[in-house]
Amino acid sequence: MKMKSLLGCTLVAMLILTSCNSDDNVSVENENGKIIINNDVQSLNKRIKYNNSGVLDIITPLAGKNTPAQATSMPLVLVAEVNPPVYAGRTLKATHVAINGDYAYVSYNTEGEAYGGAVDVINISNPNTPQLVVQAIFPNTDISAVSYENGKLYIAGAASVDAFPTLSSPGFVSAMTLNNGLLTTNYVQTQLRGNVGTSVTSTGNKYYAVSGGAGDLVAFDKNTNQIQATIPVADLRAVGQNSNKIVVLSGTNGVKVYDAVTMALQNSFSTSVDVPGAKRTIDFLGNNLLVSEGYAGLGVYNSATGSKLQTIAVPTNVTGVDNSDITTNAVSVNNQNLFLANGGAGLYIYKNENQSLSLIGSIAMNGSCNYTMSKGDYIFAAMGNGGLKIAKMVTNTPTLNCSQFPTYNGSAWLNINSNETKEYQGSASLMGLNVNANLTFCGSLSVSQSLNINSGGVFYMKGSLAQGQQSNPWLSLNINNNAVMRVEGNVVIYGNLVLNSGAKLEFIGNNSTITIHGTVSKSNNVTITGTFTDTFNKL
Repeated sequence: MKMKSLLGCTLVAMLILTSCNSDDNVSVENENGKIIINNDVQSLNKRIKYNNSGVLDIITPLAGKNTPAQATSMPLVLVAEVNPPVYAGRTLKATHVAINGDYAYVSYNTEGEAYGGAVDVINISNPNTPQLVVQAIFPNTDISAVSYENGKLYIAGAASVDAFPTLSSPGFVSAMTLNNGLLTTNYVQTQLRGNVGTSVTSTGNKYYAVSGGAGDLVAFDKNTNQIQATIPVADLRAVGQNSNKIVVLSGTNGVKVYDAVTMALQNSFSTSVDVPGAKRTIDFLGNNLLVSEGYAGLGVYNSATGSKLQTIAVPTNVTGVDNSDITTNAVSVNNQNLFLANGGAGLYIYKNENQSLSLIGSIAMNGSCNYTMSKGDYIFAAMGNGGLKIAKMVTNTPTLNCSQFPTYNGSAWLNINSNETKEYQGSASLMGLNVNANLTFCGSLSVSQSLNINSGGVFYMKGSLAQGQQSNPWLSLNINNNAVMRVEGNVVIYGNLVLNSGAKLEFIGNNSTITIHGTVSKSNNVTITGTFTDTFNKL
């Protein structure tokens, strides 16, 4: 991935300018430098696609690429795919994501020597139908990274020195004041030494940016946007903050740890030397630092001592993928779960168990996974073809008590035989489910293929269930002759719902919902009872 440029102090006559007292702050007033705001929701949402939405199969460590054998503990669905913006005839590429509440902020740049970037704002409050609500195009400017804090969006990137001749170098960082979470032209931009602003973060009364090439770590006052400290460090790829420390990653000089207030160097240690210009990220798991190290995989370090605690090598011999396309590009920590963007190998998921990371499984992404970020229930993956995938964890309703049941740890194909009664709890990702007698599942469950409740069978789902895929609606949820499905919680069906003769669909309690993306087929003597919300009015 290229390391090139973005802008200078402030943008354009259309922007609200702030005075610049530092020699590094260069005022840019050029009509080609405008931020172009697009809030036409109808046109923007043509870029959001649901064709492939549905339950994601997770490939377990001992299974083949397309045949997971065991259920995993992380049920996931692909919510939507977002096509990248096109500007000036060029398709942009997603580079970074920041999340605050209901909004996800997605940055883009242009691959190659040309410059051009964008920021999208996606409303994710409704997990079934995310909405692209506003977009900002940055002509002649790449956006490398974004970070949100307290009503401001901090942006790092690079600008064309040809388009903006007052610039002495392309790297920049900026602060945009948002309006109720949405993009504005209230935008203050400061030039950085180096060819690109690669990463940005904030804490306390400062924000911090790093730049690549002959770059710097720069600390800014949040209120005045003035530089408070500049520390030269070459080839900087990422910056993060943890426990009042600012941590930077250099592709050649490893990790350096600074005090967030005084900017005094606290510690430094080596990591693998990275290929020039590659985008990398860091994240934190307690006091441990996680470093995406490209072909060297993931490094887990004690940030206080610099000792390496664990190495997770890049996957090898992935079917249909050249090993040269497999590289750990990014890492994101969400609670005790860890997500790795492993290039052509896809997205890999780990869990922190007893201070060691163990593999849950992987997801083939149908393209190169160049960046990932997870927060709350969401996982975002930026793809090599420029687009963005939005995935979501299927999570349990926290008010349900499931402790009386054993945890399900069995096959990815769950079959309840005749005369069997089974009760399970937990979070499980299945490929298929057949209920021929009695099954109660309490927790969160996904079923990627067909779910069949056969004649006389009873399936009681307490919690959250996701089933099927929009790309193949015939992988349906079937309630067959005289079978019963009881729902206490939330059900999302991405394919079709088939209610055969005498089928019963019963909703328990007052807060159940059902969302059906496909069609509903009803035979004779079907009964649907209880209080529920039918999201798409299909029943």
